[in-house]
Amino acid sequence: MKNKPVIRFFVRLAAFSVILFAADRLAGLALKKIYFSQRVGQYSQTTYALDSAKQDILIFGSSRAARHYSPYIISKVSGLSCYNSGRDGLMIPYAAAVQEVSLARHIPKMIILDISPRELGIDRVKYERLSILLPYCAEHEQLIKYVKEVSPYEPDKLISKTYPFNSSAFVMACNTLLAKSVSKDENGYLPLQNSLTKAETDDYLKRMLARANSVHQKAEVAEDKAVAYFKQFLDNTARYNIKTLVVISPTILKNAFYLDNKVLERRLIEEITGRYKNVTFLDYSKDPRFNGHPEKFADYFHLNAEGSTEFSQLIAQNVKANI
Repeated sequence: MKNKPVIRFFVRLAAFSVILFAADRLAGLALKKIYFSQRVGQYSQTTYALDSAKQDILIFGSSRAARHYSPYIISKVSGLSCYNSGRDGLMIPYAAAVQEVSLARHIPKMIILDISPRELGIDRVKYERLSILLPYCAEHEQLIKYVKEVSPYEPDKLISKTYPFNSSAFVMACNTLLAKSVSKDENGYLPLQNSLTKAETDDYLKRMLARANSVHQKAEVAEDKAVAYFKQFLDNTARYNIKTLVVISPTILKNAFYLDNKVLERRLIEEITGRYKNVTFLDYSKDPRFNGHPEKFADYFHLNAEGSTEFSQLIAQNVKANI
């Protein structure tokens, strides 16, 4: 008799666990269906890049890739199909992850990697954002090692079928319910429309000069792990003998990397790319066609539609010369 309350508790606990398990499975299936049925927005771009992109030219990188390279212009000049896999806020570890999965399915004729020296600097954020890959781990086991960068326990959490979609629920709902209001990308490319003013550019330069006094007191240190991901990316292009352009796209300031204390990282990019016969390094950060031209920039880091059109034409010529 005395054991009845204890037995009743464990029976209820077991029943609750079963219900919770079933609810997680059902909700997970629903979220997965919604997630992978999206046709606009950032998640649909990652899905396409991982599972479907088979173009002749594949572009990788962060928001500066997504906003700076027009596949239409590159294809028109080169005569080759092109897809832009760049993603806002995601850096070299994400590029390495998407490239690994992509190359297991398709070998392109050329790869373009847009990279900024700051990507090789110490910054935990570039690993935390790899949680974007969680929905794809079930189909692509190669991605498990990347999501471990978020947390070593991240793969264990995948026992929950809703967990991979937790952080994407709001954006997913907007992309699904308000699909018509979400801007449609052009093969991954989505240019920005704003323009900086000269006053804004002058103020930015003034603030960067003032900031440089403090940041230069710190020793420049590249992050070994980020450098390793960069080398891994290039090793893969060499393994498949893929012609590759590693590009630092235009900056509004001519001495941007000096002011940001990223000269060491920029030099590393040039030195490492020089070790690969299949890789051509292009640095547009000191190009007078863009430096000090606020009308070609949407903000301090990104070209606008006018600037990206001009830049894409330059890249297209390099593609044609190197393919």
